[in-house]
Amino acid sequence: MISQSSSCSRWNSQGGVPSLPSQKLQGPTMTHFASLAVVGSALRQAFFHRPCTSASAASRGRVARSASFKLLGPEGPTVLLSSALIGLSTGFAVVLFEGFITSLEELREELPIPVLAPILGALALAALVAAFGGKDGLAGTDIKSLKSYATAGGPEPPSNWPLRAGANALSAAITLGSGNSLGPEAPAATLGANVAFGLGQVFSIFGAQAAAEETAETGTLTSEEDRELIEKALEGSKVVASLPGKELDRLLKYFQKVTIQEGDTLMKHGDEVSDDEPGLFVTKSGLLDVYVPDGEGEKKVFTYETSGAVVGELAVLFRAPRAATVKARTDAVLWSVDRKSFEACGGRSEGSMARMNQNPDALLASGAAAGVAAGFNAPIAGIFFASEVVRPADDNQLDLTTRLLAAAVSAAVVQSFLPGGPAIKTNDFAWEGGNSELLFFLLLGVLTGIMAYSYKKIAGVARDVASFLKEQGWPAILLPVAGALLTVALSVAVNSRVQFDGFGAVNEVLKDASQPLSLSNINLEPLLQERGSTGLFGAATLLVLMAAKVVATTFSSATGLVGGTFAPSIYVGACLGGALGRLMEGSVMAHSAATTYIVVGMASMLAANCSVPITSVVLAVELAGGASYEATLPLITGIGVALYVSAVLLPALLDGLDRNAALSRLSDAAEDTGM
Repeated sequence: MISQSSSCSRWNSQGGVPSLPSQKLQGPTMTHFASLAVVGSALRQAFFHRPCTSASAASRGRVARSASFKLLGPEGPTVLLSSALIGLSTGFAVVLFEGFITSLEELREELPIPVLAPILGALALAALVAAFGGKDGLAGTDIKSLKSYATAGGPEPPSNWPLRAGANALSAAITLGSGNSLGPEAPAATLGANVAFGLGQVFSIFGAQAAAEETAETGTLTSEEDRELIEKALEGSKVVASLPGKELDRLLKYFQKVTIQEGDTLMKHGDEVSDDEPGLFVTKSGLLDVYVPDGEGEKKVFTYETSGAVVGELAVLFRAPRAATVKARTDAVLWSVDRKSFEACGGRSEGSMARMNQNPDALLASGAAAGVAAGFNAPIAGIFFASEVVRPADDNQLDLTTRLLAAAVSAAVVQSFLPGGPAIKTNDFAWEGGNSELLFFLLLGVLTGIMAYSYKKIAGVARDVASFLKEQGWPAILLPVAGALLTVALSVAVNSRVQFDGFGAVNEVLKDASQPLSLSNINLEPLLQERGSTGLFGAATLLVLMAAKVVATTFSSATGLVGGTFAPSIYVGACLGGALGRLMEGSVMAHSAATTYIVVGMASMLAANCSVPITSVVLAVELAGGASYEATLPLITGIGVALYVSAVLLPALLDGLDRNAALSRLSDAAEDTGM
């Protein structure tokens, strides 16, 4: 398996933190050339492709508008172009995000007592939250919220949503750069999703508008009296709220007069309404009776008797079928507008949010994939992460294409600006013990499954402690300081490796595992040495580090520090796998190197703790630079067993959950990764 995986400056094997501005740009790779070729092809077709048209001036005008819409609409190469834009934008955003973290890490090392940096970071985070009026002032930028905004009938995003998204990314950078025990993957994925959401809004406004303007027909509204009637009827409605700037003037020019006779049916329950069919009506005169199904017949529930009543707006706003049947009791006159005209004015109806790739969930999944691809420099893992965590509804091949390109382009951007090389440094990641050794990888899966189950229980305790602190009067805005204090205490009592250090700490465990160590050496002395030391980690040492990391991470998350659980899970698994690998060194049977147990432990813990089994397999191979494809069998063994033990077996035995409840909890866990 060939991988273009590389690591950012913070994730190098030496545990050091080189200055971002001083890094030289890396040479071009096949990923760069392929990504640029696809983007160039999409641009060329978007700008220069022209449909067949007549020679009339009117047709030529429509051709010009059609050409501009091809850049922003859903047809042809535009899906590729939009995906490339998501990847480019997310890649640059993650480069800035990583660069700021690097700067804070350098600043941390210059402090008189670097180990106290997490407390300073928590105080800075509290000040940022206070500037936004509390945590609620920063809410509404997570992936779940973004999905609700893009759903028909969902809430509108906060007016200062872009500012909130930037502030949340800054919060995560402060949390991680100051050394608090969380990870960068959730902030990177959320950053990518927000970039995609922002581009989606631009595309929906301009793309839908350009498409609708090509065919929308100008209405017949000329009377000032009728204009005032419609304005008053729609004032404060969701129709006006869905227009850019809440301006109604542009929409008025598309209203058409509709006249129906006594006994005619204006609309029928259950009917679908096409884009160019009258959708919304405003009554001017006449009586209209409303009927709903009643058994095999129907019953009248309401009568429109006054002018200025709004009828049928659901068809325009939500593409919903008719909710009732409306019949004319007398001759009636109404004004109507169709959905195409509504979108020509920039109105947001269901589906317009997804003009970029036809599926709002898939749009956000592309951003999340790009974020993880850039954050971990692992584009394939980013693609699977989006499928397993974001889980877009009605996913299809076209939606998958958007994630592929977005992840590739974002990773290419990061590889162009940050140093290269596999994120984890090991030359011994190989399966050497034969089929009989699979029993020990199965055992490692059981142990990581137990650890993942315990992690969730400890996380529950941490949340209870955080609630208790708030009940005892601890200011909510300063709660992150409590998590930082615990991280500092564990760093002093155990080792500074408890703090966030990218893959630096993992690489120390891997580097140490290549050194000989007898089974009898369970000395805890390396715990007292500083980060970057060469002290040998025995099994007991690694288990103590693992326990400290679990406590620090769960309390950091529970107290409101900003970050994800992927990176901490990887470190916890590395320690557990390293401990078993060290014990295997005392075995007389043939066995793989301890580094293989470390990598399998990393992937197994990540899969079990975050419910991302496929992502874990791919990420482990990518992070190791594709060092050994054959080692995927131990990876799959450990991951499968760990996920089953943590999500199904132990909940059934210890919590009394049946299979369906356990699977439901497993499904929820995939989304509960800090996003």
